This record gives sequence, structure tokens and C-alpha cells, in this order.
Amino acid sequence: MRADAVQRLDIDIPGSPKTPEPILPGLLSELEWKDKRKRLTAKRRRLFEQFEVTPNNIRLGQEIKGLDDQIAECTEHMRLRR
Repeated sequence: MRADAVQRLDIDIPGSPKTPEPILPGLLSELEWKDKRKRLTAKRRRLFEQFEVTPNNIRLGQEIKGLDDQIAECTEHMRLRR
């Protein structure tokens, strides 16, 4: 078992060994990328609604562009893991 692997909680099942089973880091990482992309998309949606009301707000446009780049990065990481 790798030292940096996340471990599951011990479940007391009679007759089973007491060693916890590690969660695969690749699987956990994919879930983290998916959650991050979901959070970024929600934040982008909120900012874009504000931007539609005030389209001259350059700061909002720049922030949305940065979020778009981060969302694309998450999508690329998820695509490469498959």
C-alpha cells in the first residue's frame, strides 16, 4: 500500500482482515477534477449573469475568461485520464 493513498474507514466484519483498503489515487483525482469543474462552472454562470446586465464591466469579463481557462484545464485532465 502506498503511503500517500487515501484509506477507507475500518468496518468491523467478523472474519475479515482489519487492514483498510486504499482508494486508488487516480480515481480520487478524477472525482476531484470533476468537482472542481462543477464549482468553477457554477461560479462562471453567476458572473456571466452579472456581466449580461453590465457588459462594459471589463473586470467581470476578465474573471470569466480566467474561469473559462480553468474549466478547460479540468476538462482536459479528465479527458486524459480516460
